[in-house]
Amino acid sequence: MWKYFLPTRVFAGRQVISQNGELLKEFGTKAFIVTGKSSAKKSGALDEVLRMLEALDIPSSIFDEVEENPSFFTVEKGGRLLSENECDFVIAIGGGSPLDAGKAISAVGMNGCSCEDLYRGKNLPSHPIVAIPTTSGTGSEVTQYSVLTNADGQKKGFGMPSIFPAISFLDPRYTVTMPLDVTIATALDALSHSLEGEVVNKGQNPLLKTLSREANRLIKDSLDRILLDEDDIDLRERMQFAATLAGIVIAHTGTTAVHAAGYPLSSFKNVKHGMANALILVEIFKKIAEADKDRISAAIDPFESLDELQIFIQRFISGRIFLRISDEEINEWSDYTSKASHLKKTPGDFDKEFFMDLYRRINNI
Repeated sequence: MWKYFLPTRVFAGRQVISQNGELLKEFGTKAFIVTGKSSAKKSGALDEVLRMLEALDIPSSIFDEVEENPSFFTVEKGGRLLSENECDFVIAIGGGSPLDAGKAISAVGMNGCSCEDLYRGKNLPSHPIVAIPTTSGTGSEVTQYSVLTNADGQKKGFGMPSIFPAISFLDPRYTVTMPLDVTIATALDALSHSLEGEVVNKGQNPLLKTLSREANRLIKDSLDRILLDEDDIDLRERMQFAATLAGIVIAHTGTTAVHAAGYPLSSFKNVKHGMANALILVEIFKKIAEADKDRISAAIDPFESLDELQIFIQRFISGRIFLRISDEEINEWSDYTSKASHLKKTPGDFDKEFFMDLYRRINNI
């Protein structure tokens, strides 16, 4: 038996907001726009949204304080402002951080709760969410997940059905303004999602298998070419599609130990999330292969081997990551990672010693 569920309506294409913006009238009478400092403005997405809201006579309030790896503090502030401004739906514009923050702000604002309340396993209601990605990586536009950073600097993810975006508008024009390092990191994040999702799925859901394979293929065939012509809208559209496919996969499967082990690198060493995943993915997949070789060989299709996958990844991370991890950090991170919930979905024996060895191997690269 297999199942599929995606409550998000996806509209994709150039000028997609101007052609479908009237749908915003379905969600409320005042929009709370959640963005970061620059990407929503630089990409042109924010201006197009504001013009559409004005044409529809829908007032809005802008919250543009979302940082990379959004904090509990920022989300709780956003939730208070949403309520104080009497907004009744959220439009999140940007990369994974603004989209994840927008989801959490919607729930916090609706319930008047703290971020800690989002992690208690309850399905809290949320205001309707409209997602407009300006990067091609996280797949947050089609998932029920949000990853936030707590007061201790640790990244923590939660999921609730209510934070699935009601609608996602995907316009590849918005992704052209990504800096080169963000283009690479987000593409590798999407690849990680696609690969990890199929490791969990193991072909049991044939639709997810198909989506994962296609996402892998698109990224494998397109990433090199985008770096040669960053303004190519067709290539950007393919990468955006791949990221969304990979997002649909993990909406059904979740992720593996790769994400758990990568979080400390992002939280404490400022390594972009996709780069952190890419740095450790093959090593963790080798460990999984010891328990289930066929699972890995099927998941990495159309890559023929882990060696080929490693060569592909290495082309994009070589010379871009510089780490200095102390023995104390290695011990602390390994203890935390070895207890992560992601390990329940990861075949193989992943204990603290494995992660200590992993962090030592990537140190000082």
